[in-house]
Parts: sequence; structure tokens; C-alpha cells
Amino acid sequence: MGKVTRFKYSVAELRGTTKTITGNTTLTAANILTDGYSFIKVSGAVTLTLPAAASSLTGVMLIIFCNNASGKVAVAAGFGGGGGSYDTVTPGAYCAIRAWCDGSYWYAMSEAVGAS
Repeated sequence: MGKVTRFKYSVAELRGTTKTITGNTTLTAANILTDGYSFIKVSGAVTLTLPAAASSLTGVMLIIFCNNASGKVAVAAGFGGGGGSYDTVTPGAYCAIRAWCDGSYWYAMSEAVGAS
């Protein structure tokens, strides 16, 4: 008999509330932890700013979808601690990124993320 393998589909395991933003928005840790935002749609040429990385956000993953090439995702300390020159990513029109926090930094995970 062959080896049994279990595959998990990560999106199916994520549960939370969807938030659509249509103007520049700054999320707070409470938006994520209390309100349950985990899927965020950036609608238009606006910027979504993530909260500062904190130990309470360790392991948090957000899926962020942009429907406009000018939509941006920002974090004040820079993604991966890269500083000001890595503080914003532009996913592109109709693209999504995953933003993951290790408690110290946010990381943008996507094959098509450009820093600006």
C-alpha cells in the first residue's frame, strides 16, 4: 500500500473577514486580531498601510488583492526590515500578495511584488 499524503490548501484554512478599502487606509492590530480581517481588497489607486509588526501579530498572514495597477501596500519600517526604500509594494492590477508577520517584520510574498 502506498504512502498516504495529506495536502492542505492554505486559503481554505484561513478564516476571517473581508474588508474592501476605497481610500487610503491604515490597519491596526485590532482590525486584524479583533475584527478578524484577513482578506483585503484594495479598490482603486489607494494605499493600504499595515500595522507595525508586533509579537501579537506573529504568524498572521493577510491576503491582499489589488484591482488597480496603482494600488499599494505599505509598512512604516519596511518589508523584511529593509527600511524606507522597501516600505511599499505594488502588487499590480488584479494581483494578490500574501503579507506575513514574524512578530518583528512584515514580509510580502508573491512572485510579482515590486518594491518602490
